[in-house]
Amino acid sequence: MKLRATLRLLAGIGAEAAFVIAAYLAYSALRIAVEGGHAQAVDHALDIVALEQSLGIFREADLQRAVESQPWLDAFTRWFYLWAYLPLLGAAGLVVYLRDVHLYRSYRNVMLVSAALGLVVFALLPVAPPRMLPEFGFWDSVHGLLGGTSGAKNDFAAVPSFHFGFTLLAAVGVSHAFSWRPWLLAASMLMPAVMLVSIVATANHFFLDAFVGGLMVMAVWELLVWSRDERRWAGSRGQSPAQA
Repeated sequence: MKLRATLRLLAGIGAEAAFVIAAYLAYSALRIAVEGGHAQAVDHALDIVALEQSLGIFREADLQRAVESQPWLDAFTRWFYLWAYLPLLGAAGLVVYLRDVHLYRSYRNVMLVSAALGLVVFALLPVAPPRMLPEFGFWDSVHGLLGGTSGAKNDFAAVPSFHFGFTLLAAVGVSHAFSWRPWLLAASMLMPAVMLVSIVATANHFFLDAFVGGLMVMAVWELLVWSRDERRWAGSRGQSPAQA
């Protein structure tokens, strides 16, 4: 029986991984397909600069310079932005899946719906990242090392920032799966906090990009997860994926 349960678990994880990878590849292709024009994207970025200036929060260039003044921190934020994002999401998804497969599926659906909404925003409201505005003191600490702009990605998809939004969702998901234990919630929130510093310090996003990304993802989460009867999750917690 244990072997059968283990095989069911592995099969479930494999099927889910295949589905998520296929969805990610489709999303990535569509993200490129909806890329807007350079001039319009820069204009929208300048609008964000003006709005942040009016709010007194246009401090991204200051943060970038502060991080660059510490070589180890500069290297860490570049590494975190480039390489930690997808592994963090994958690890969080696996933890939630093993803890509560039904809860995992709801969080997965939040990501899928958010990504679909994001594609609409990318198409209708292209926004250039701060790294394309050197006149404000930004410089590209990442993409220059990778060969600059490329047709293999959408360079004008700064809003919403899913690097921040999905990392926030991953932190919430892990905490939810473990019944909102305060110490775990506090620890897991380090992930989106570090991601926020990383996406800003590498000049890939404004603070408002992250705010919109977090707001969008949490709004979908409220609709698909939190607003449902929590007793459903209370009854299913502790059920292993093999039993689902």
